[in-house]
Amino acid sequence: MHLNIKTIIDCGRSPFLRPILQRIEASPLGYRLARGAFWSLTGAVIARGLGLLASIFVARILGKEGFGELGIIQSTFGMFGIFAGFGLGMTATKFIAQYRTTDPIKAGRIRALSSAFAWVSSSITSMILFFMASWLAEYTLAAPHLSSLLRIGSIYLLLTAINGAQIGALSGFEAFKTVAKVSLWSGLANFPLMVGGVYLGGLYGAVWGMVIAAGFNWLLNHIAIRDECAKAGVPYTYSGCWHEKSILWKFSLPALISGIFFAPTEWVLNALLVNQPGGYGEMGLFNAAKQWQVIILYLPSMLSATTLPMLSNLMGENKKSQYNKMLVFNSIFMTGIAFVVAVPVSILSRSIMSAYGEGFSQGWPILAVTSVYSVMWASNIVIGQAIWTSDAAREAMAFAALRSIILISSAWFLLKYGALGLSLAFLVTYTLQTIYLIPYIKYKTENYFSSVGTLNA
Repeated sequence: MHLNIKTIIDCGRSPFLRPILQRIEASPLGYRLARGAFWSLTGAVIARGLGLLASIFVARILGKEGFGELGIIQSTFGMFGIFAGFGLGMTATKFIAQYRTTDPIKAGRIRALSSAFAWVSSSITSMILFFMASWLAEYTLAAPHLSSLLRIGSIYLLLTAINGAQIGALSGFEAFKTVAKVSLWSGLANFPLMVGGVYLGGLYGAVWGMVIAAGFNWLLNHIAIRDECAKAGVPYTYSGCWHEKSILWKFSLPALISGIFFAPTEWVLNALLVNQPGGYGEMGLFNAAKQWQVIILYLPSMLSATTLPMLSNLMGENKKSQYNKMLVFNSIFMTGIAFVVAVPVSILSRSIMSAYGEGFSQGWPILAVTSVYSVMWASNIVIGQAIWTSDAAREAMAFAALRSIILISSAWFLLKYGALGLSLAFLVTYTLQTIYLIPYIKYKTENYFSSVGTLNA
């Protein structure tokens, strides 16, 4: 079933909205963007809402320190996940989108290569986590009792890394309705698995719930990719995929290096936080605020997943004018969405943090600061789209390194204030990053294209 914007126009009698929706429907590019955004949004809202509700139940059951322990476990998975994923999700999205219409056989080989290499990289990284678990728990997290949980989580790490490559492939096909369905069903499964797991088994139940949910997600993605390959006429085979190996070091490796400057830096700062007196309580507050950062950034991130393959496809077809218009629109739209969500979250920060249980209400300034820097973060998402779709890998790595340097330097002075200090370090980092990236994106758009404006194709 296709998104019918005309039906939406007929149903929505608002004189204000009707001209806007009619204009979108009249533009092939605008219609394409609106359709992708609609389906991405449909499953995402329900799935993310359930995830947020689950986090509140989990925090109330585990308490501030227990929720902090869960937060550092998830942060550790995220840090190792960068290496396990090897930038293959973005690789699959960009190149499948770029070649699925002009060279379906090449797109099929890239899909196969990203899948096969994801199994290799994630298996190796998961084994490293399994054998390093005791050392990490004792010497970096100051919590030896978390070692067995990290070992269990190595299965989760394996599955989520492969899921990343799968979602990248689906996004490359612009199968946003399918991604929405998978997201919805995964969200519906994740809620009882997490809440029920924590209720029955505490932290162990939470981690096993995450593992089972990731396995269910992998199965749904696997079925979906085979269907999308058949629809697009892209061969689903692994034969000859190694012929495309050059993209691994030309694109995937730079994407990995850029990621190395992100999640591991954040993990190091989290590890420093939990090693301070009362650190796991502070981590619990920071983890609660991070749940709402995800909410603020979720729609911009989903739209980014929608528009990245479109931008890659437009670049591949040399439609530079349409590329430029979509880039400018994304910059304004994503920042605006984040702002609209962040304002009420910031205003209601005390009430929101209180919902997590006893001891959390004192963390409302952390959530307020998180809301502010999340808006700036959203504005930077489109910069990443401009960088990666134009194959500016060296620039991406340089910006990622600079971001880490600023974040670590800021945290060095502010971490003594606990979770609030860490949030302030992020605020400083994204404020400076926004300032120095504005001239860059202006340079990119002026260099590539001459026209800016609305989404009229």
